[in-house]
Amino acid sequence: MLARRRYMCSLGALEEDVFMRAFGRRITAKQWTRFALKWGLLLTDATLWEAVNEQLREGANDVSNVVKRRYEKAADRLQDRRPSTSAGWLSPTATFLGGVGLGVGLGVMFAPVSGDEARAVLRDKVVDIKNKVSGVAV
Repeated sequence: MLARRRYMCSLGALEEDVFMRAFGRRITAKQWTRFALKWGLLLTDATLWEAVNEQLREGANDVSNVVKRRYEKAADRLQDRRPSTSAGWLSPTATFLGGVGLGVGLGVMFAPVSGDEARAVLRDKVVDIKNKVSGVAV
């Protein structure tokens, strides 16, 4: 309690210094020295640093608890949305096959040549690849 009174007295004197400067009074070297000494005493007081340290520790614990709760909530939501492992292959496979079907349909619809020409070009490419493979194998 005595330490608090000392801080209050010191802070009151600091407020007075600030008040004096606000009204344009010239600050003397003596006043600057007193001001520096008051701040020096405040900044080197172990009780003050212990109180600040305790407040910072409590604040860090509060933040840590909030982050931990939010992380656990997000992990739970992700776990709830994840499909079970036994039926997990069905959805990706259906999506892949649907994409292949859509791609083939769009390719046929927007092809720059007719169906007969496209089949002839495809047949020629297959024959060329077959000849290259059989030429390398021999």
